[in-house]
Amino acid sequence: MRRVTQTAKASARAASSSPPLRKRVKREGRPGSPDQPAASKVNQTQATPAGSPPPPHKHDAALADKKYSAYSPYTNQSPFPDFGHPTPKQCADAHTVLSKLHSADVAKEFEDEFTPESIPHVLDSIIVAILSQATGWSNAKRAMASMVSAYGSVFAYDAIVGGGREKLEGVLRCGGMQVRKSMMIMTILDQVNERYGGWDMDSMFKMSDEEAMKELLSFKYVGTKSASVVLGWCLKRKPFTVDTHVYRITGLWGWRPATATREKTQSHLEIMIPSDLKFDLHFLFIAHGRTCPACRGGSKSFKGCTAVAAGLEIDR
Repeated sequence: MRRVTQTAKASARAASSSPPLRKRVKREGRPGSPDQPAASKVNQTQATPAGSPPPPHKHDAALADKKYSAYSPYTNQSPFPDFGHPTPKQCADAHTVLSKLHSADVAKEFEDEFTPESIPHVLDSIIVAILSQATGWSNAKRAMASMVSAYGSVFAYDAIVGGGREKLEGVLRCGGMQVRKSMMIMTILDQVNERYGGWDMDSMFKMSDEEAMKELLSFKYVGTKSASVVLGWCLKRKPFTVDTHVYRITGLWGWRPATATREKTQSHLEIMIPSDLKFDLHFLFIAHGRTCPACRGGSKSFKGCTAVAAGLEIDR
């Protein structure tokens, strides 16, 4: 993942003596590394033990086209061309204030073994994105730790497929939503193996941003948010990812139309937020959404916002 900007480094040093906002951590073994066997094309009859649920559904081309068609009109322009917020100055001011408030929290997050600076392989980043869908990062980390205990690695795909969905469901139980997420992971692994003949998707590094997004959205259960996670955390591009915290806070602060969907909010902010601030602001918004009494879940107003108290001006 990209290095912290000079502004973020300065803000972090001023706020505390904590490490920089992100750092590289040692990754768990993955197929093809010395501590995991190289992946081979899995025969479906061999990969699904007796008693396991039926094989996952195949790639749904119509759904993939629908997802990309909804995304593609806004790759170069906002879906809200007459909505002028946030301005570059608003973004810079928010970055400065939120860095003072939360850089230590973000730095602590990146000290965790399951929050790496970057994810070097495309399929690995897809699986991490799936595990983090519709839940808190702490739940995703519990699920990853359980996968390490059960399979030796989060990314031991031969072992995961060979163990079957029922086993994976039990492994993911500690992180919640285990029925849905075990189905999602098995479906995606089936699609990847069928399309790529194994687990190596790293040819996507050679794709343009548009090509990579189209390929990612062609997989079942991968939406624009998960695709943006892969683009940023693995492919080293510069997307702005909108999660629950970001969506809520940008609504409270007037950075998006009140009725904007999460998908259109992401398209809008992708255009409006300067590229060098996107990564930091994403994680700073998450930290702010977890701690600010005015901006936590269920909030209807930014009255009492700690960022406002620290000097941020909200211009709705």
